[in-house]
Amino acid sequence: MNGGQSQMPAEPADEALLQKYLLGDLSEQEQVVVEDRAFAEPGYLEALEGVEADLIDAYVRGELSQTDRRQFERRFLTSPQRRNKVEFARTLATVSAESKPVFFRLLECQSVWQALRSLFQASHPALRFASGFAAVVVVAGASWIAIQNVSMRSRMSALETQSRDIQMREQALRQQLSQEQARAANIAVQSQKPSGEAQRPLLVSLVFLPGLSRAGTSVQQLVLSSNAQLAHIEIQLEPRDEFPRFRAELRTRGGEDVLTRSNLARRRTNSGNSVSFDVPANALSAREYELALKGLADGQATDIGYYYFRVVKQ
Repeated sequence: MNGGQSQMPAEPADEALLQKYLLGDLSEQEQVVVEDRAFAEPGYLEALEGVEADLIDAYVRGELSQTDRRQFERRFLTSPQRRNKVEFARTLATVSAESKPVFFRLLECQSVWQALRSLFQASHPALRFASGFAAVVVVAGASWIAIQNVSMRSRMSALETQSRDIQMREQALRQQLSQEQARAANIAVQSQKPSGEAQRPLLVSLVFLPGLSRAGTSVQQLVLSSNAQLAHIEIQLEPRDEFPRFRAELRTRGGEDVLTRSNLARRRTNSGNSVSFDVPANALSAREYELALKGLADGQATDIGYYYFRVVKQ
């Protein structure tokens, strides 16, 4: 009789629960349960990482629903490391799609080698000649596959370089944002009255930089003074945002529509192309908002990005 106690098998991981955890759909208590179990059970942590990888692949392939995609961008892309995982998965999916014909040719070559072995064992001269010719064809095919493998490794190296470039670009954008905030503060100081009383602006501005604001990982703050009349919102575009017209949809974080601005034109600034529009200050209350920017072309609307900010009243 075995004196030790038998160990109960670990309960299998619920993939739907793990996906809700990654998208932020669980309560705080449920999140703690998932995190404690992942810390205590290596198998559960491995299952969580597998669901994370599947979720990234589904996002890259465009298979997530609109709600899940928003939650993915808002909750999941919270660090440069995870954004790099997404870029890596997007490039890897492209390389894998191009490499599928190579894989099937390799399987065909395996069956060809088996056939060649039978031909080489034949005694008839014609069959031996045919086997020699087929061997030449197979060797040429194998060489082609080797060249494709070298090309794939080169692409992977280029992906690593691209990842480093993304990190450097993010640092540059953060520095640019700091400079813009400092410039706005300097303008506020220079606009003071001669008597020393602060001059409250009638118009306030909010600028969304490309890359940082678009991922939904940061929430900017828009401060409205009591006599502010307009809020000027500017969205800087990326080079790939080539559309003749744009539409901006402003809503609360709860999904309540505030206003829509259509037929917006792209304009050139010192820092690149941008789209801007004005919002009446009395239409904004002290709460959080979501701004969706869409590109318009040929009667179709294409999602460009979602931006988030919080209004503070003074």
